[in-house]
Amino acid sequence: MSAIATYPETVETNIYWNLLSRANKTVKVQLLRKLKQDLTTQPDATEVRDEIGQVAYYELIKKFNTYKGYAAGWDGEDAVPLTKKVVDNFNLMLEQLDYKLLQGLTIYPETNGSLLIDSTKREAGISLGEQNFSYYEIINDKITGKNSIPFSIKAISEVISQINR
Repeated sequence: MSAIATYPETVETNIYWNLLSRANKTVKVQLLRKLKQDLTTQPDATEVRDEIGQVAYYELIKKFNTYKGYAAGWDGEDAVPLTKKVVDNFNLMLEQLDYKLLQGLTIYPETNGSLLIDSTKREAGISLGEQNFSYYEIINDKITGKNSIPFSIKAISEVISQINR
């Protein structure tokens, strides 16, 4: 997040972010590169590699903001909205994780107020709760994982690295 935090809030950045929310991934990367060129010096090789991770970050934020607005019964039945603690945990995760780890992840609300962080690269996912998280992965038709891991940035970072490789 350090690279993006240096961008000034301007009309141009707002226009780019609005365009990013409507564009496909290739266009998003191109727009993000153009934005960086306009706002900073020419990006170095590390920054270019991070651009796809930054696009992933903004896609997760967009979905997350939608899910935070879900009210009780959002599924047409008795689903509860995301709890405040789950929202706080996910925000902390987004603030502190390297963008590269976010590539290939998507999220969905769960009916119990937790958040499913799903890998689009593999059959794997994380259920983020208030105090703990659980994960599963399916490798060669074998399901592995672990329940009730105390939430910490270090622990969730390690699991994301493992399931999203």
